[in-house]
Amino acid sequence: MKTINKIKYSLFLIIVLFLCGCNSMFNPDLDNVFGEQRASTNPQTALGFLNSAYTSIPSTYSFSECATDDAVMNDPTSSFPRMVGGSWNALFDPLANWSPTYWAIMNVNQFMTYLPKITISWSSETNDSLYRKRWTGEAYGMRGFLHLQLLQYYGGKDNSGAVLGVPYLSSVIGISESNWVNLKRPLFVETVAKIASDLDSAIVYLPMDYSGTTSIITGLKNRGRFTKRIAYASKARLYMHAASPLFNGGDYNKAYCDSAVKYSVLAIGANAIGTNITSQLFYTTDSPSTSEIIWRMNMITEATTDAAMAATVEARNYPPSKSGKGQVNPTQEFVDAFPDKNGYPITESTIYSASSPYLNRDGRLDSMVIRDGGKLKGIVIHTAKSDSKDGIENPGATRTGYYLKKLLRPDVSITNPVAGKKNMYPIFRTTEMYLIFAEAQTASKGADVTYQIGTSAKSPRTVIKGIRTRSGIPSADVYATNLAASDFMKLIRNERRIELAFEGFRFTDLRRWMLPLNGTVHRARILTAGGSPQILEITEEPRNYSQFMYFAPIPNNEILKCPNIVQNAAQ
Repeated sequence: MKTINKIKYSLFLIIVLFLCGCNSMFNPDLDNVFGEQRASTNPQTALGFLNSAYTSIPSTYSFSECATDDAVMNDPTSSFPRMVGGSWNALFDPLANWSPTYWAIMNVNQFMTYLPKITISWSSETNDSLYRKRWTGEAYGMRGFLHLQLLQYYGGKDNSGAVLGVPYLSSVIGISESNWVNLKRPLFVETVAKIASDLDSAIVYLPMDYSGTTSIITGLKNRGRFTKRIAYASKARLYMHAASPLFNGGDYNKAYCDSAVKYSVLAIGANAIGTNITSQLFYTTDSPSTSEIIWRMNMITEATTDAAMAATVEARNYPPSKSGKGQVNPTQEFVDAFPDKNGYPITESTIYSASSPYLNRDGRLDSMVIRDGGKLKGIVIHTAKSDSKDGIENPGATRTGYYLKKLLRPDVSITNPVAGKKNMYPIFRTTEMYLIFAEAQTASKGADVTYQIGTSAKSPRTVIKGIRTRSGIPSADVYATNLAASDFMKLIRNERRIELAFEGFRFTDLRRWMLPLNGTVHRARILTAGGSPQILEITEEPRNYSQFMYFAPIPNNEILKCPNIVQNAAQ
């Protein structure tokens, strides 16, 4: 009987295709572009609108740390020196994401108009229902997440002091000029509420994670698409950002902090802090840790051409002796953020020596930074001035005496590439969730008040000690154990600086914490191979941010198109 039904269905399809001919819904119009009917009747065409939102998420690093005290760029074409020099404004913003993010949001909204009209599975009502449920959840989740990205960057104040969010687009806006002229920025708290509402809808519809190999709808083949856990992580990041001093008169909003605690713990689930620091470095990513990585994008080094290799994170950041350009150079300030191997800041350590500054240091330093005498691929790299390739002050070499090591695969050869090497671009990590928990719980309840995480009760202090222990600091961690609760937030922020380094957090964190943006950055001028660094200012790239630059400028062309969108103050 099944065979007869298949034959009948095949004959029916042939007849339909014959009758529809060249002008059918299965073919493009004469201008080779599929029309509205195709998108509103064909599930894969409609899904393309949702998929385009996924592809709008950057799959590479912006290295916005070069706009902070963590790094400088040695690329002479880089926009960062101009940005940090005081030219960051509505007409010039190398980090602007307004237009591409709203474009992605509009595609999500377009997809949501098509979803009720399409038949996803002709053969199974059950599958049709399951697909519809998942795609609905993904759409809500992506819309919330994309608005969150905008809020993190553009949330600010107007000239009256009102804290404003960003326009929340929950439907398709037509091309009529009146639709855009009336677009306004709601209050910050209103944007937070709308993002949370969309993420709540995603939580209702989506599975916690994709798992198994049997289901085509909820199986592992869908990994990388939005899930309930990603929605939890998004809400944790949302509430942590909203709770920050920048938006709350210089203090933390405790109600938002409590929500950040709740959703960070839900995102963590049963995932432990972990014991291996290499899980954070992302260069052994063919089989990434599912307990650490909540959501990620892959960068694939299909290095079969010189142009493809030149675009890789390795080609851009390997030292010149390894055929790289060594573009991102960590500063002395970043290096100094790493404690000694016993956990004490180097300013308070009894085992740190300025004449041997890299001895007895936190194990994360040599995992993230190439310094003079450090190694890459097991080969010693010298950044002394005397080194003709990698030495400081040599053309195309490091400006600080340091090269970036985190994020780089050591098994990539720039001159003899192998296609298909993958690097991970993480969006949410379990470690970030633990750090959000520690910050929010400390701000709301204190450093030693516990909360149930998985099967055990943890406090911010025990969480931070756990993160530090995996880098080689003794589990007793005398410094973190004895640090006064009133000083503990400073340690949390430093751990966040180290753990999330070069993943795009520092520029946002400095502003939401209202910390100084204009600190002088320094280089380690290595005078001789193995000699003591002489710390010198990088005078040719001073940080010259104005106070109002805690709030990012909305692009001027968007203000011209939408005159009722209020610019952030003093832009």
